[in-house]
Amino acid sequence: MDLDRWCRALADDVLGAIAATARVIGALVLLFFLPGYLLINALYPRKGELDREYDGLYRLTLGIVLSIAVTVFWSFLLNSFGVNGSTGLGYVVGPNIAGGLIGLSAAFFGLGWWRGAYPWMARLHPALARVPKPGPGELLTEEERDHRVRLKLQELAEKRESLRRAIKDAERRMRMQSSDARTHYEEVRDRSRVELKAVEAKLKELEEERAAELY
Repeated sequence: MDLDRWCRALADDVLGAIAATARVIGALVLLFFLPGYLLINALYPRKGELDREYDGLYRLTLGIVLSIAVTVFWSFLLNSFGVNGSTGLGYVVGPNIAGGLIGLSAAFFGLGWWRGAYPWMARLHPALARVPKPGPGELLTEEERDHRVRLKLQELAEKRESLRRAIKDAERRMRMQSSDARTHYEEVRDRSRVELKAVEAKLKELEEERAAELY
């Protein structure tokens, strides 16, 4: 029985430590990261809008700074309410701070989604698909860029089929010709194979880029 009670006490202590650690991590994320990061995404929804190369780093850094600012301003707002008559304390307490920051984070997330900062939400449901508006320096809209990519994909697909037919034709002629002529068609086949490999690589690259933009 003593061993059983000891095991239960140990399990309770471990679970309590895990819960306390999770609360601390959650509080740190809520205070120093989440609201500001979501606000940055709402203000600058387009990928690469802050910087083409270090966009993620800019968002992370500015998110931390803005999270601190949002927390401070929210605390000032709570403090302006004065003293809670029922408790005799001010309103700057943990539950009020956490509730306000969670609400602001949800609002920033909703605004960011509306402005197209989270195109991956289309995976959850097609109705959630939103794309950011093109920037002032972008000459083509999303639809125009996608149309051009689709035309390029179609062109490459047609070229791929043409090269495949050329390879089959060269192999067929190799079986019918003499050794000298066979060498010529072998060269034709090998060149077509090299071109086919390059076309397939380009097709794969364009398809991956298009999928990344859509989702």
